[in-house]
Amino acid sequence: MRKTKLLMIGNGMAGVRTIEEILERDPDRFDITIIGKEPYPNYNRIMLSNILQNKMTVDETIMNPYEWYEEHHIHLITGDKVVNINRELQHVETEQGQVVEYDQMIIATGSDSFILPIDGS
Repeated sequence: MRKTKLLMIGNGMAGVRTIEEILERDPDRFDITIIGKEPYPNYNRIMLSNILQNKMTVDETIMNPYEWYEEHHIHLITGDKVVNINRELQHVETEQGQVVEYDQMIIATGSDSFILPIDGS
């Protein structure tokens, strides 16, 4: 039986946690691809200030190393971002020209902060 192609756009903490839950519940159901625009596997973004202060390295913040993706047969695309979603043909196109097909898709790209339009912001 063919596995369902599951594509997740975004490689952040919440999205990867969702993938971990899916793998715990039904590890053989999906052929998983994750596309993240950053050049790293999933890392703890809460620790970014420690990196900027040279208290930690990026490697020390990695939550799911490349080996984790390999062990779970996840195709991880890093350093590339999705620029087009074609829902009719069920594929996405990346900035670097990759085309990735999917049956089901999770969009977990995070959020942007709202900066109040006031003096001093």
